[in-house]
Amino acid sequence: MVDQDQRQAKRLIMRVPMWVRSITELPHGEQCVDSMNISIRGTYFAAEGKFQVGEKVEVRLKMPEPVVSGQKTEWCFTARVAHVDPLGGNGRSGVGVHFLY
Repeated sequence: MVDQDQRQAKRLIMRVPMWVRSITELPHGEQCVDSMNISIRGTYFAAEGKFQVGEKVEVRLKMPEPVVSGQKTEWCFTARVAHVDPLGGNGRSGVGVHFLY
């Protein structure tokens, strides 16, 4: 995991509804998830599905105003899964993604 001091973008601890789907493994349906934190460079969210480090995903969301002040609020990113962390014993994982484009 990236040390907080090394991050170049301010992360906001906020819940933002997002839709995430794998673009490298088919078929893999779109999941509705909520961010746990978000920045202009990436996000971290809890998910049911199996995500792999390095996997490319599509993330659709309405970027919150504090992150992109005065800009378009609806975004669609291709992102790379940077890390996957177990979240308890309920089969969910914490997924950190880095927005590519």
